[in-house]
Amino acid sequence: MRRRYIQRDGVLIEVSLDYVPEPRAPMTMPDIKPYKSMIDGREITSRSRHREHLRAHNCIEIGNETKHLQPKPITSPPGLKDAIIRATNEVLSKQRR
Repeated sequence: MRRRYIQRDGVLIEVSLDYVPEPRAPMTMPDIKPYKSMIDGREITSRSRHREHLRAHNCIEIGNETKHLQPKPITSPPGLKDAIIRATNEVLSKQRR
């Protein structure tokens, strides 16, 4: 026989198969508390000012995201590989003489 459970306060509770949870109110996020900027010492009083401040100083906020910490791929200028091969061959040919 099939059973269905929900978890409340870390405890599993068996419910009927047609159980529908009560709708919850949307969660609202409070504004941030004022803080002093580590960039220039000004007081930042809201999320919008925080975003403006980061944009103005070309900064990013890093939390759990690590994509900004990944090294950027290095692209060599066109023709560099051929120039290195040519220079290496010249050095090797001079050594052989």
